[in-house]
Amino acid sequence: MKMESRSEAERKVAFMTDIDLCFGCFACETACKQEHKLPVSTQWMRVVRVGPEEIGGRLVMDFVPMHCRHCANPPCMKVCPVDAITKRADGIVIYNTDICIGCKQCIEACPFGAAQYNPEIQRAQACNLCYERVDQGLLPACVQNCPTQALFFGSPEEFTRRRREAQARPYLQRRFPDPSAGLRSPEAQRSG
Repeated sequence: MKMESRSEAERKVAFMTDIDLCFGCFACETACKQEHKLPVSTQWMRVVRVGPEEIGGRLVMDFVPMHCRHCANPPCMKVCPVDAITKRADGIVIYNTDICIGCKQCIEACPFGAAQYNPEIQRAQACNLCYERVDQGLLPACVQNCPTQALFFGSPEEFTRRRREAQARPYLQRRFPDPSAGLRSPEAQRSG
């Protein structure tokens, strides 16, 4: 799947998760590991199971994909003593393993636990949103392989639009159950 092509200067990207759509298949974790050839101990994307717990007499369990949030002001970048972490104009945070000295200060600074130590190369790493793929107009591997579209990559405005439509859909289906009738005002429906 290709993304809409825009210049980097005009494109701010968003990487968001709709946990209502995630059912814990771990396809994102697998795709990330395969795309970046990560060792078993390193997880740039990990799905965390929350629950099950009883809420209102029902068992509830959620799955939450956890990854680098590509913060507006990355704390990991601020503490790196050798400037091995940079932020691109589009907002993607990148760890340069050629510069990293493996001090792990970024790992301690990350409030989301996204920075990981790769013991094979003895360097810190984190999700880089598959920037090589993004630069080619492709989606990050985890987004491309999510069967429910729980992971979203694109503009923040597009994500907001999709969420609004999803939230409105149940209301519209109750209000206008016959899709062949189209969306008409209640007055028009009463008159025939």
